[in-house]
Amino acid sequence: MMYIERWWGEYIGGTDDTYTLIDYLVDREFESDIPTEINVKNILQDFQLNNTREIKDLRQTKDIYYIIEKEFFQDIGCVINLLIDVTAIILECQKNGKVHLTDLAGGIMDKNAVITLKVEKEEMAFLRRVLEDFIHHPLSYDLAEFCPEDDMREIAKVCKEILTELEM
Repeated sequence: MMYIERWWGEYIGGTDDTYTLIDYLVDREFESDIPTEINVKNILQDFQLNNTREIKDLRQTKDIYYIIEKEFFQDIGCVINLLIDVTAIILECQKNGKVHLTDLAGGIMDKNAVITLKVEKEEMAFLRRVLEDFIHHPLSYDLAEFCPEDDMREIAKVCKEILTELEM
């Protein structure tokens, strides 16, 4: 059982952006049941989040995507979904050392891919700043256009719980 299961699929995970992230993660080379290490810095770079942006600029999603092939790219609808999901997966990896992508995808994958996320202090500090901003200003994020106010406040509460449990 995943450590993050109590949140995953309810307010965290389960969005179109979650499945875009899972598609991105599945594109790696895997050996059976040996976790493939993925650097969070690379995830941020591949989704065009490597340039230092003002946190408030991430409240509205603009130009967040990853390139699948030369002329094909996958958009992210709400960047906060992506960053919350990555942070939750980091917590899962801290608690269990790895995560099966089939667990994140609700068991709908053929590939038995296992990953672990490596996060440096700089990337963790970035994710913390973004989630702390979201906790204090959830209705300022574009996700609020799709979710009722009560749900936004619940997502912020879950983010606070995740940040509290994170090491670093």
